[in-house]
Amino acid sequence: MPQLIVTAETGESRSLSLSAQLISIGRRRDNSLCLPHLSVSGHHARIIDDKGCLILEDLGSTNGTSVNGRRIEKHGLLHSDEIKIGNYMLRYSETYTSNPEPVAELQNVTPLRSIEPIIDPDLEQIISEVAALKVSSGEKAGAIVPLDKPVTTVGRSGGDVGAIAKKPTGYYFLPMSNSSNAIKHNGVELKPRIEIKLAGGDLIQISGEQLEFIYPYYGQGIGMRSS
Repeated sequence: MPQLIVTAETGESRSLSLSAQLISIGRRRDNSLCLPHLSVSGHHARIIDDKGCLILEDLGSTNGTSVNGRRIEKHGLLHSDEIKIGNYMLRYSETYTSNPEPVAELQNVTPLRSIEPIIDPDLEQIISEVAALKVSSGEKAGAIVPLDKPVTTVGRSGGDVGAIAKKPTGYYFLPMSNSSNAIKHNGVELKPRIEIKLAGGDLIQISGEQLEFIYPYYGQGIGMRSS
């Protein structure tokens, strides 16, 4: 399984196995790989699995992303590629070292210990208020379900097409990969299995049905299932 060898400017190294379809890289703690230094943007870059080929993409970062000394926007990773992100050097390897030390899995963050984390203060606040989904169109218009569980699935009787997760950093919507329906967020079609962070007033469109994300929500929910 491929991996990244992450080296800080102090020389400390850790390894990250690339076992997920999406690896986000950045300064904020909601990334798969957190690099807590001001030289790194909050959401700096990502690695996606495109039919078995790992693609590194810069996400419009301030200081850019370089591979083998060349600044890139998108790059197909090859064995021994050296990636520079801020003050960190990441080496891509298609083979494990003898005793790799995993630093993070998707949705879990382990910053390199030698550098004091510099985190957006907004991410320190734990969500205490509940959100909800409201059906804004279709035969169930007006139905509301509070999003008070760790995960709420969204879909019809034929199967779930998405899930909303409540995390310490906010609410996130993840389209399911097995959905045959176009799913849109504020009019923009979403790609399967790439989650987005929701904000109050956001609209999710699924097969002609429109759902409104309400945050915060203080009422009572009816008419939709959650799990």
